[in-house]
Amino acid sequence: MTNETTVPSAEPSMPGVPSLRDILPSFRLDGHVTVVTGGSGGLAHTLCQALLAQGSDLALLDLSVEGLEFAKKELENFVAVNKISNVKISTWPCDIGDAAIVDEVVRAIPLKHEGIVPAKLVHTAGYCQNIPALDYDPRQAESLVRVNLMGSLYICQSMTKLLLSKARRRRSVSAETREAGEALPQLTHVSYVLIGSMSGCIVNTPQPQVAYNMSKAGVIHMMRSLACEWSRYGIRVNAISPGYIATALTKKVISGSPEGAALQQEWTSRVPMGRMAEPREFVGAMLYLLSESASSYTTGENMVVDGGYVCW
Repeated sequence: MTNETTVPSAEPSMPGVPSLRDILPSFRLDGHVTVVTGGSGGLAHTLCQALLAQGSDLALLDLSVEGLEFAKKELENFVAVNKISNVKISTWPCDIGDAAIVDEVVRAIPLKHEGIVPAKLVHTAGYCQNIPALDYDPRQAESLVRVNLMGSLYICQSMTKLLLSKARRRRSVSAETREAGEALPQLTHVSYVLIGSMSGCIVNTPQPQVAYNMSKAGVIHMMRSLACEWSRYGIRVNAISPGYIATALTKKVISGSPEGAALQQEWTSRVPMGRMAEPREFVGAMLYLLSESASSYTTGENMVVDGGYVCW
């Protein structure tokens, strides 16, 4: 008599003919609240439109009160024109680099969304400075790292703490010892998408931006660390690292002077696809990573979307 052990993952999970629902992923986000930091930014605006179209409520966080008001008005117009129903948008002034403020805001969000605890995150907050390393004022560098890197940690921490505090813990029984114990909560619907940058993988040229580069490299490795540490709860953490994006602000900068035009030429000459990205070209990656059915086995991944820049 042989003692054979079957590998669980090798067993057919769907015997017979599966239904389409078992095979094709859904990108709908009905019943969810998605937290979007940097909510008044150009990339965030397009991503928010896609989130609303997929049925998600939005909680927009940004330092600029005026920017939040404008973003909300624009998004509400988008909802009306496209006849999207049953979605709500709330706005929250927030310094993402202040842990206490971030925690206070996150805990308040369910109050504006029928008690729903946000389980989806799209973290776009951050900024860049082009300053030579020898000339970088320590206070400026520390401020950028506080927002870009530490802010990424703070928002993930606050959301996870709130989710775990609301999760029901269950009793489990060990198959071997038959001892009852407390099992960890499983939050399989939770997905965080951090916006990193190709600058966390390569050094941009010709502009000097040492603090930004090191902050984004930190975001990418922090994401991997959280993915490993929180997978025990079923939480997935991933990043999208864009290349150069032609947002409205970027277009204004590069078209405003000969220097800006020369900078654009330098950038695009290094992109195999020969152009900058449009904000809508990041929607697919975001929805994939947020989807429970499309990316349920994807965590700790840095998805570089840069037109091939890092290949050269």
